[in-house]
Amino acid sequence: MNTALWIAGPLIGLVGMMSGGFWGVGCGWIVVPAMLILGFDPLDAVGIGLLQMVPSTIPTVSRQLPEIGWKKEQPGRLVAIPLAVGAIGSSLLGKMFNEKLIGVFGPDVLQWMLTGFILAIGIQTACSRTLVGAGEFPPFSRSQQAGVFATGVGTGVLASMLGGGGGLLMRPLLTSVFRVPEHYTSRIVRLMVTLTTLSGGITYLFRSGTFNWQVLWGAVLVATGGFIGFPLGVKMHKIAFDAGYAQYIHKSFSIVAGAMFLNTLLNANGCRELSRIAMVLIACGTAAGLYLFPRYASRNPKAARLEA
Repeated sequence: MNTALWIAGPLIGLVGMMSGGFWGVGCGWIVVPAMLILGFDPLDAVGIGLLQMVPSTIPTVSRQLPEIGWKKEQPGRLVAIPLAVGAIGSSLLGKMFNEKLIGVFGPDVLQWMLTGFILAIGIQTACSRTLVGAGEFPPFSRSQQAGVFATGVGTGVLASMLGGGGGLLMRPLLTSVFRVPEHYTSRIVRLMVTLTTLSGGITYLFRSGTFNWQVLWGAVLVATGGFIGFPLGVKMHKIAFDAGYAQYIHKSFSIVAGAMFLNTLLNANGCRELSRIAMVLIACGTAAGLYLFPRYASRNPKAARLEA
């Protein structure tokens, strides 16, 4: 076990899952690069990134589950179920694809994939808007449900390959393509993060016919910080959302994605020391921003009509 993880792991989990709770996404985008920087094998880094999210998300997801709406013509049936069916099934294939890619292109291929993925999502988020309230949920056709299922399939594979919960892909597609309001998007994505990280993460616990204890204990250490960070991030999201800052929540993720893109790019190009410094700065900046923004929002609420 990497000794640095005993100190860094809980701190990474705290900041990562705080951001996960706030934006309604997984935090593999910060945990996996951090594990790679700490010297973990790429497959172990992905496994830790997936499994550490499960225990900290379950309490919040269980509490918010009824708020999604599970009656006929509500988002639970129209969006969450087809998304889950596609994502859970395909998430089991991520490790197999990773092993084949690493065998052909080498261990750095995951870093380059993560770099490109984060860049694309950051640009998309910065250039889009989202619907806001529960009352804005639009009519949902059969073709849209099929599209959501396809999104789940693609998300499940990418999530289990890159060590995220899939929220990086699901969030912008749900808000921008399928026009699901922020009220439902954050709750649905948190549910999907729990399901895909559990199903995909289990596959990384077994390697060459043996149980991978390093992945398990690494995930446990990171998750200890996540138990505090995730519900704290959810609370911060609610404060900002209720104050009328839904569009700011949506677009602000592009700032973090851009910072993580630069950091992952540094690591992929061999600038590991500089990447470690950047990781600390990103973590501190993210934590400070997530603390200050809800405080500002609560003191300066916006009129709801400006966010519609």
